[in-house]
Amino acid sequence: MFTSMNRIKLQVAAAVVLCAASNVCVAAGWGTLKGKFVLEGKAPAQGAIAAAKKDANCAMVNVPDESIVVGNNGGIENIVVMLKTKNVEVAPGYKAAEKNKVTLDNTKCRFEPHCLIVRAGQTVEVKNSDPFSHNTNIASINNPASNNLLPANAAAPVVFKQGEDIPTKVGCNIHPWMGAWMFIRKDPYAAVTNKEGEFEIKDLPADKELEILFWHESGGNLSNIKYKGGTTDKKGRFKVTLKPASETDLGEIKVPLSSIKK
Repeated sequence: MFTSMNRIKLQVAAAVVLCAASNVCVAAGWGTLKGKFVLEGKAPAQGAIAAAKKDANCAMVNVPDESIVVGNNGGIENIVVMLKTKNVEVAPGYKAAEKNKVTLDNTKCRFEPHCLIVRAGQTVEVKNSDPFSHNTNIASINNPASNNLLPANAAAPVVFKQGEDIPTKVGCNIHPWMGAWMFIRKDPYAAVTNKEGEFEIKDLPADKELEILFWHESGGNLSNIKYKGGTTDKKGRFKVTLKPASETDLGEIKVPLSSIKK
């Protein structure tokens, strides 16, 4: 007799076969992680870089020191929030974005953006919008290092085939005060805080324990930082499980100046 239990078993078996054949097994759902980093205490003054004023080409530009950037409302810019759990399934909605080109520009004697997230295999256009030469020296480890000399208004494509385990430093040897950070990832799950200190990472795998890292260039991995629901460990990490089709808001994450000013 063909029972309802047999029918269920056949449906499950068929789903497994289809999943294996199509290689598009999708997790039960996806969730969003968000929050806002705010400096606890008085923000340091953001001055200009003195070395830039001594350069003939950059003397007219007031090049800011971007090692710590705090907005008018105390929001901390350029904190990077990233997934550290390896080999996670990536939401199908990210597939189209893999082909999008991202840009790292030399402009007004600084890099724009200061922190750039890029996926392995994605094209990075390094360009120079200044009327004089720069070079863009990307000190990757898992990938061959890249160092393009860029005349005025020039550009060059760069593709990194492997993900990098740590932040990648970017510099200009012609103007050694220039600096930026690149995060070359196997997955798209990372975000950089904006001028208000806000971040959002969409479509993370739900119903799965994930490990998340807080990082800042002046403080490194941000340890012992309290957020709504817990505190980062000594490596700047914490674990969270997201619910499907919902937002997990870490709230206002207060960061002492001592944590980002070493």
